[in-house]
Amino acid sequence: MTLGGDHAGRLGVCAAPRCDRVYVDTSRNAGRQFCSTACQNRVKAATFRARQASDEP
Repeated sequence: MTLGGDHAGRLGVCAAPRCDRVYVDTSRNAGRQFCSTACQNRVKAATFRARQASDEP
C-alpha cells in the first residue's frame, strides 16, 4: 500500500549495522535514519564507547 501511495519516497532502511528493517519516514524533514529508538540508542552507545576507548591513553 505504501509503495503505490504518497509515502513511496519516504521508505528507508535502518542505518544500524545488523538491522535490515524497512520503515516509513513520517518526520517533517525526512531525516529519520533508524527503524526504532532501540536501534538508534544501540548505535549511539557503541559510537560513544568506541570514542571513549580511543581517547584513553
